[in-house]
Amino acid sequence: MRWSSDRCMRCGVVVPWGRSVCRRCNPADLPSPSPTQYHATVFLSVLAAVLVFTVVLLVRG
Repeated sequence: MRWSSDRCMRCGVVVPWGRSVCRRCNPADLPSPSPTQYHATVFLSVLAAVLVFTVVLLVRG
């Protein structure tokens, strides 16, 4: 059984296991962002929103 993750996300060509984009669609061979990078981005966004909300409440009060 073949998994769907062994195909290029853009063109559908078969790629090596663990790759999301083929060489033709990613000629510079740039790596995909890691899950840690996604989680850190979300965390920092939530933290910034909480800080902005806190400053707004302090200024209004």
